[in-house]
Amino acid sequence: MSMLIPALEHTEPLCLPESPFHRLTSLSRSALATTRDLAAAHRRLWVTHFVATFQWEAIRPLLPLRLELPPDVSPWHARLCRSCYVWLPPDDMHSANDLAGLDDFDLVVRLFDFSPWRPILGQRFLSQ
Repeated sequence: MSMLIPALEHTEPLCLPESPFHRLTSLSRSALATTRDLAAAHRRLWVTHFVATFQWEAIRPLLPLRLELPPDVSPWHARLCRSCYVWLPPDDMHSANDLAGLDDFDLVVRLFDFSPWRPILGQRFLSQ
């Protein structure tokens, strides 16, 4: 079995200087042990800066969140197809309450611009 998408190996941290995510910290081993039986939503409250970092008012100005293409993914040359992906700003999303009814797929499509991943998706879904 061959792998079309190579695994990434990073030798340095993946935080950008301008990124709001660099303030997030991991829980210590003792905190992980203490919170083992908590639901994920409750455990996240133990992570310093989690709520402030991921509230809608902090995320909205950063949209779309950009996905990096691994450096060794080969270029993909598309044939003509009937669809064209373009990220559209979620203008109908004004507060966290507007996100409540979205399923995971719809939420991810609104937050991330998948344009850089076209070569990966083209390799994975060969129907063209």
